[in-house]
Amino acid sequence: MQKISDIPLQLDELQQAELAREFQTVEGFLSGRPRRHLPSGQSGKEQAYTALLEYVRCSVAPAVCSGAALLATLRSTRLLPSGCESLDKGLLKGGLREGHHTEVAGESGSGKTQLCIQMAAQTALRGERVIYIDTDGSFSGRRFAAIHERLSGGNPGADLVAALRCVDLFRVYDLHSLLELLSALQARLKDDQSGQLVALLVIDSLSFLVAPMLSSAEVNGHALMVCLGRLVKQIAQRFSLVALTTNHIVGGYEDVRPALGETWKAQAHLRLVLTCKGPTLRKATLAACSIAPCGGSVFLDLCVGGLVSNSAPGVG
Repeated sequence: MQKISDIPLQLDELQQAELAREFQTVEGFLSGRPRRHLPSGQSGKEQAYTALLEYVRCSVAPAVCSGAALLATLRSTRLLPSGCESLDKGLLKGGLREGHHTEVAGESGSGKTQLCIQMAAQTALRGERVIYIDTDGSFSGRRFAAIHERLSGGNPGADLVAALRCVDLFRVYDLHSLLELLSALQARLKDDQSGQLVALLVIDSLSFLVAPMLSSAEVNGHALMVCLGRLVKQIAQRFSLVALTTNHIVGGYEDVRPALGETWKAQAHLRLVLTCKGPTLRKATLAACSIAPCGGSVFLDLCVGGLVSNSAPGVG
């Protein structure tokens, strides 16, 4: 998170210094409930809080862009293939789009992590860098190796160790640590002089960290969630990479929907929902997309080598 002392606020030096001592970061300010029980006669603090809130509001507001500029960006955007032909051609129109945040939602065991590792292996196989953030300990080198072997077609020239070197793995276990890590990664990517650009950012599972923050006891949980969504989008757009996150689903048999509520609904550019249709049969449905019609679906097989195409009858 950005330090308050580094923000150009319309305050005098003493006011900003006091604000920085009290909260240190924007995250600390948003989660510190500063407006509650503010003692009377502290108009200076009220002014400082208002100035910082206005800065946060302006920072997260979407930039104005013309339709012509959006079309030009769409045509020039690179696509990262998932390693599953029917998924890429049938739903994704070539792959996951750089600069976009893609969310994969599904029940436990539906193949969310397998798809994340598959995307990482496919990207690393091309020699491109991957940042993989694991929040629930589901990433393993053994799973990566099995998927890498399938994607490379058993080619002995496809170096597994070289592919693994392309993946930077981080493990975080709470939302505050995730926000701190993403802010640090953003600064690192900005100053990176290695010449090997990051093509993929994976957060598996994002909902595992966010859901506990949405309880009634955490009054600023929704604000932190929106801040996280904005930060993920910002990193994807600024560094022209694919951001891939996972979410669980809630609801009954007739009303299955991604978790995290209405506030989160618009955070992803594209949402893919995986549902279990058998021991290994999965259905992938395009539930939300900013550039294509929704509702299309394809059937996939879940195996140790990842998610692969399935020619199940009745697929339109």
